[in-house]
Amino acid sequence: MALYWHPYLAELLRQDYGDRLVIEEEVSLGDMPLRADLLLIRRDPNVSLPFPFSLLGKYTLVEYKSPDDAATHDDLVKLEIYGLLYAQREGLTSRQELTLWLLASHFREPMSRRNGAYLDEAQAMGSGVRLGTLDGFPACLIDLTQLPIASEALPLLLVTKGPQERALVTFLVEHYEAYPQHLRWLQELHVQQLREVLAMKKLTAEQIGLDYDALLDLIGEERALGLIGEERALGLIGEERALGLIGEERALGLIGKERVLENLLRLGGEQWLREQLERHTPPPDAPEQS
Repeated sequence: MALYWHPYLAELLRQDYGDRLVIEEEVSLGDMPLRADLLLIRRDPNVSLPFPFSLLGKYTLVEYKSPDDAATHDDLVKLEIYGLLYAQREGLTSRQELTLWLLASHFREPMSRRNGAYLDEAQAMGSGVRLGTLDGFPACLIDLTQLPIASEALPLLLVTKGPQERALVTFLVEHYEAYPQHLRWLQELHVQQLREVLAMKKLTAEQIGLDYDALLDLIGEERALGLIGEERALGLIGEERALGLIGEERALGLIGKERVLENLLRLGGEQWLREQLERHTPPPDAPEQS
């Protein structure tokens, strides 16, 4: 099932910038069923923000493309329309009062066209960021895969995949004590890279502060088991839960037949175990399977 990334972006922004930004999701833009992904409102325009959030206006409409999607010229057209609708709805006296952001991991050029939506006076503001004017609105195109790996940009970096994904995961694992709240998002959004980085560094999930119960809450038992390994699971969740999760056959090799039998007796009782044995044991005169 495809992962719906938009709520993660909103939650990460609330986690890191909720004290300085109001974050509203699926912002209605009029009577029609048109909704922008996010509206970011600076709580105090006089409080400075780090790059790239320093490029936010007092009000900023954000359109975000998930890692598997590419931003196209049509998305720039849509962002321009959203800006016009919001400005009209709010009665803004100047388009400079509203900033527009388009976030994506991939941009399909040409994004800007003279005969369509055109980003005028576009200039690079740093790695991965282009700032210009879109029909009078200050506008930023932000390539999430090109942003520098820094603590200030973590809400944006965590909702992208691409050439920097391994470097991001490595950064958070190496600095796990400084970023415990961000580290847990790797379990949901970058679980494969997390598994590979932990293996490369010969670390376990518990050694960097990812306890099994937290894994269960975010990714479920099967994915958590795959991340920490079956043998580690025995110590963390107990033989009974591990037995039910990994199956009797795998458990035999890990904890031995006698302990598997003891656990089965404790879980189901002697009568239940007898019934299971009878069900799985062919009668003496049954023909052998060829």
